[in-house]
Order: sequence, then structure tokens, then C-alpha cells
Amino acid sequence: MNGTTTGLEIRDAISRIRFAPKSNNLLISSWDSSLRLYDAVGSALRLEAPCEAALLDCCFHNDESVAFAAASDGCVRRYDLHSGINDTIGNHDDIATSIGYSDETGQVISAGLDKKILFWDMRMAKAIEYLRNLGAEVDSMSLFGLNFLVAIGSSIHEYDLRKLDKLVQSKESHLNIRIRCVSSIPYSKGYAVGSVDGRVAVEMPYPSNPNDISYMFRCHPKSKDGRYHLASVNDIVFNPLICGAFVTGDNEGYVTTWDARSKRRLFGLPRLPNSVASLSYNHDGQLLAVASSYTYQEAEEIEEPPQVFIYKIDDSCIRSVSAGSSSRNVEAMSDEEHQFESKADAGASKTYPQQAGTIRKNGYIVIKGRPCKVVEVSTSKTGKHGHAKCHFVAIDIFNGKKLEDIVPSSHNCDVPHVNRTDYQLIDISEDGFVSLLTENGNTKDDLRLPTDDNLLTQIKDGFGDGKDLVVSVMSAMGEEQICGLKDIGPK
Repeated sequence: MNGTTTGLEIRDAISRIRFAPKSNNLLISSWDSSLRLYDAVGSALRLEAPCEAALLDCCFHNDESVAFAAASDGCVRRYDLHSGINDTIGNHDDIATSIGYSDETGQVISAGLDKKILFWDMRMAKAIEYLRNLGAEVDSMSLFGLNFLVAIGSSIHEYDLRKLDKLVQSKESHLNIRIRCVSSIPYSKGYAVGSVDGRVAVEMPYPSNPNDISYMFRCHPKSKDGRYHLASVNDIVFNPLICGAFVTGDNEGYVTTWDARSKRRLFGLPRLPNSVASLSYNHDGQLLAVASSYTYQEAEEIEEPPQVFIYKIDDSCIRSVSAGSSSRNVEAMSDEEHQFESKADAGASKTYPQQAGTIRKNGYIVIKGRPCKVVEVSTSKTGKHGHAKCHFVAIDIFNGKKLEDIVPSSHNCDVPHVNRTDYQLIDISEDGFVSLLTENGNTKDDLRLPTDDNLLTQIKDGFGDGKDLVVSVMSAMGEEQICGLKDIGPK
């Protein structure tokens, strides 16, 4: 694929690019507070509309004469793309981070740091607002047709836009890690999610086919020292015409095309000068727009001027997808098989990176090499580029010691994988070791009784009274400890 730059002068980080539903006009929102409309075929800037706040997301109305944007002042703005005039249709109580438009229902949908999703019916003379309080910040959202997906933490929540008061389903991602982006599949009820540690999970159900596609992979192989490449997957887009083809863009400037059905890496673009902030296919899947821009995820990001590249999908690219899809042998990509991993291996690493500014109270963090639970977090005043300081007060989850750390909000911190597993207690030995019954019928005999006096007394007394006890075992960073107790009745 050959790429050309738009040559636009964009003065701050690009937050989103989106092709129009029916034309080759490209909408660009950025932190410099301007919304731009660019003709990707005519290579011309059609409109630049400034406002008072940084723009964090944007989308088209279906008739393409109107656009919407989410802003740092909490406002959701509507733009007339002929005049550039904008008005506010509603407000979040905090920064508005995401926005989308549904042609099927005529709704504008936005999410913000106020932990709310707001819906406005634009078919009415005065937009009617519907609110859903999620109780957690939305990391990403995606919609196609009547299907609306929301990523929170490591979970995907699915809604039907006709029945907003009822959650269709909530599903924990196989990644078991914070999701950076979610993308609906345009010809299926499935989706793909990208994580902050460089992995992608694909869920592609087929109602008429019992063999649903469900797997995960790392976008990069292990390096020579055996360590994984941990660059956040910032965006994923599916080609609207080529079934199963999708593109990922990461925080180190790599853009890669994949075939979801045959689990093949097809090809990658030359590394871009900045992080990949956003991706978009045009309506017929012939053009791919890539925003190369710093994203404020890392303190030492290269702050080269943001650029938008336009790539034309040539026949050789389409043939490579067709060739990959025709092969039913998963092992067909023998030269690239190191890219993929089984679900069982997905959480093998002890920690994963997470931006300090996104870690909240009751979350987890590694301080001085120890897995901790955050009990208090405070942030200094945020500057233009988000380099505030986060002060964490945390408790070691195994020994209860208090630890503190101060980290720039744009830096990545190590976060431990923390798991809890229940086992039935079988026996307590004289030297303080316990024997536990595992799910597969084997015994686990390598754990001692807990050091917490209250929990220790409950376990000993309950076992002495002949009760059936189930203990909860917490594990993180290679350590395990009994952390809870359930009494399921007398033996």
C-alpha cells in the first residue's frame, strides 16, 4: 500500500479521525480545539472549525452535513459542516471522552469521566436526553446498527439501543487486563478488543455456525531476550468490504493488517513517526486513514507534529486476504505462529502496564516490587499536556504494609495480575500447612495457614468443629495466600 500525507497543520495531538458514511470526507478532532473536514481524494481542507475546548472524539451524522464532538469542558457539540458554526446539545459533569451516532435510532451517544453515558434523540426539535450511570469510567465504546458496546476495565458491556434500560450481556474479556479500544465487526455481532499490553482478542459469533471464532494474540512476537513487546493497542478497525480483515495501530507507530478468520498476520506498514492515535476505513474499504500523533500515554513520547496518512488498498492486499481466508489450517502461518497464543497463556506475565492517571482507589499497583491495593490516590493540577503527578498510598496485599509512590500521570506503572480461587479445605497439618481440594480432584498442599489472627482462628475453630470450609486464595506475582473463608455447613 502506498501512503500520502495530508499535509495539514495540526497544532496539537489528534484524538480521532473518521471517514464519512458515504463519501471520502475525513473528520479530524484534535487537542488544539479545532474540528477539521478533509477531502481525502481531492486532498483539500474543506473546513476548520475552532471552539473553546480540546476535542477528544468526533463522529458524522449520517447525512454528512452535520458532525458531533466530545470536548474537554464536558460539552457535546454539534457542528454545521457548511458554515462551521457549532452549538452545544448537552453536557457531562466532567470531560466528555467518547461520542458516536446511530442512524438506526437517530441518537447521539457520549461517554465521559463522570461515569455516565448520555443519549440524545436528534429526531426531536429539542434533543431529548437519556442518562445511564455506569458507576465506572468508560475506556472505549463502539456501535454498529443497534448494537452498542462499552469497554470498562477488562469487561465488555453490550446494549441494544432500543432497550437502553436493560443490559444485553456483560462479558469479561479473555485478556483479563484493561481494554484500550473496542471495535464492532460490521457484518457480525462480534467485536475485537485491544489491550494496554499489546494483545488483541477477537470474538466473532456466527448464529448458523457452531464453531464461533474466539481467540487472542499478541501483535508483536517476543524479543530476543524473551520478553513481550508491551505497546498499547490504541485502535482497531474492520474493513467494511473484506470480510475478516482488520487493522491494528499501536502506541509505538506500528500498523498491521490481520485476517480474523484464518488467524493470519497479512502485512504491516512502515513504522510511523508517532504513535497511532486513530484509524479509519472509508465506506468502500478502499482507503485507510491513519493518525500519527502523540497520545499523552507516555511521558517521553516523541512529540513530532501530528500527521494524517491516507493509504490506498491495492489489489495485492485484497488477494492476500483472500488467500489467507481460503486456508482452514490454523498452522498455515508457520513463519508467524509466534504471534498467537492460547487463552491459557494470556495472563502468564506477572504484571501489565497501565497509565498512572487511570489507576483509581481500590485498584492495584506495584510499588517497590510488591503487589499492592490502592487505598488513596491524589493528583496534582493537570497541565496542558497531562504531566500531572499521582500520589499513591497502597497496602501490600500479602503482608499488609503501607507503601507510597509518586508517579507522573502520563507514565505507565506496573499493575499485578491478581486472581482469587476457591478451594475446599481437606486437612490442616501440625506444621501449619493446609491440604486443599482443587477443581480437577487433585490436592494442593503448598500453602500455610494465614497470618491474620482473626482469619486463622476462624479456620482452626471451624475445622475443629467438623464444618465444611471453603478458603479463598489470592495469587499475584508468584505469591499465594489464603485471604478469605466460607462456611458451607457441617460435614
